[in-house]
Amino acid sequence: MTISLLFFTCSICFVLMALIALFNPARVNIAANRWMGLFYISAACITLNPAIYSFGFARKLSFVMGFNELSHFAMMPALYLAIVQFTTPAKKINVTDYLHLLPWAIFAVVQISALSGHNFLTWQQAQIFSWLSVIGIRSQFIIYWVLAYKRLSNHQKHIRLIIADVEPVSLNWLKYLLGILGLMLLCFYISVLFKVGFSSVIAPCIYLAGSLGILYYSLAQKEIYPYQPEELKSIRQVFVDVKDNAKTTKQRLTDEEASRLKARLDYLMTAEKLYLDPELNLPQLAQLMPVTVNDLSYLLNVAIGTNFFQFVNAHRVEEAKQLMLSEQYKHLNLLGIAYHAGFNSKTTFNTAFKKETGLSPTQFIQKEKNGQLVSTVV
Repeated sequence: MTISLLFFTCSICFVLMALIALFNPARVNIAANRWMGLFYISAACITLNPAIYSFGFARKLSFVMGFNELSHFAMMPALYLAIVQFTTPAKKINVTDYLHLLPWAIFAVVQISALSGHNFLTWQQAQIFSWLSVIGIRSQFIIYWVLAYKRLSNHQKHIRLIIADVEPVSLNWLKYLLGILGLMLLCFYISVLFKVGFSSVIAPCIYLAGSLGILYYSLAQKEIYPYQPEELKSIRQVFVDVKDNAKTTKQRLTDEEASRLKARLDYLMTAEKLYLDPELNLPQLAQLMPVTVNDLSYLLNVAIGTNFFQFVNAHRVEEAKQLMLSEQYKHLNLLGIAYHAGFNSKTTFNTAFKKETGLSPTQFIQKEKNGQLVSTVV
């Protein structure tokens, strides 16, 4: 009974999550959340079946259970399409996106006809079809898992080209979700191949904990690309250009133009200290230069040999070092120094500082204190 209630609770949680994603009160990442809604509905159907079976309603609700099994064909394509929407600037839902649900539609026709008593397959064909459905579900899961993981990895590289604080839009929670799904699939294969049994309580507990975690992060997720349509178009081109520049040596700026723009950029960063703005992004900096977003991206990635994330945060690290050495800011803790230097999160501050100096902020301060102590003794 406990296991039944756990699965039933999971199913209810996923239904509520689907409603939140589909109605989307915050009105952010609308297309992505629609696909997440389908993912949650699929997960709700999948977790409902064990509850129906455990409650003893399998015979009475055989049609419902058979239909719920089809959700396996919709869950991973829905998650993958949600990730595509999350990670692609200005991406709209296209008709071709629905082709990913074609296996679900094919198996739905056959499954519904069989469950309604109008099966058009022979017994032998039905056996082959059943075998193909099992193979299809497992292979589809692996294929879409790999595609989704690759998308997220590319996204986390791309956002460093346009913003300096990647933590709020890194979509790490989706990587954790993929990790949980991958772990569950691995446990399934281990149990089949090596005849290892896993506690029947583990699966519903993982589902329930995972659903609550996903709910929190999905509600907290801010808009990934909160830019104007023209800026979104330029950002998409930046991603394409950087990929192309890695393969070719196409020159977008002459040496003279690059030198002039470097001087202008250096002035803005050193004299006006634009890096102190925690919301500074590539389109905003391009407007202040003023140059196109694509030209500024080329200047940073090709002419200077860095990306926006590294470039801006390197200046912030230098500012933080000055603040640490200043008597005027001795009253600030490390988080206060990070905010004064333009950082918006402690994680980004620590990561950038370690990369630029080879030391953590705490180690840097301690080293400076030790140096002062030595000089005083001497």
